[in-house]
Amino acid sequence: MKDVARRAYLLDQYGPLLTEKQRDIYEWHYQQDLSLGEISEVARVSRNAVFDLVSRTDEKLERYEKALGLVAADERREKEKEELAASLEAWLEENGSQLAPGAKESFAGLIQRLIGKDALEGGYYGI
Repeated sequence: MKDVARRAYLLDQYGPLLTEKQRDIYEWHYQQDLSLGEISEVARVSRNAVFDLVSRTDEKLERYEKALGLVAADERREKEKEELAASLEAWLEENGSQLAPGAKESFAGLIQRLIGKDALEGGYYGI
């Protein structure tokens, strides 16, 4: 996972465990892409104070993840869903012709719900 995306995901998972000030400044820096200088003006603190708070918040979020593992668990679940969907797609490709009329489309729809896609586009499922 990319660094900025990981930070955003950590903030989503553990943000409620931070103080409002930590959450705001961290969000301004990483999600709204404000510089440390811009944040220091808005928050009325020194640039160094903002740097320290962002660094400490990074460390705190990583400690939360190490202790609770919510992000890692979500990543594992997503990988397992993708593997299951691939297995089901392979089964459908091999056995789809033996299914009752309409069942193939229903089965394909269930696979797409599993992997979180709204519509089937092109490929084998261009039904």
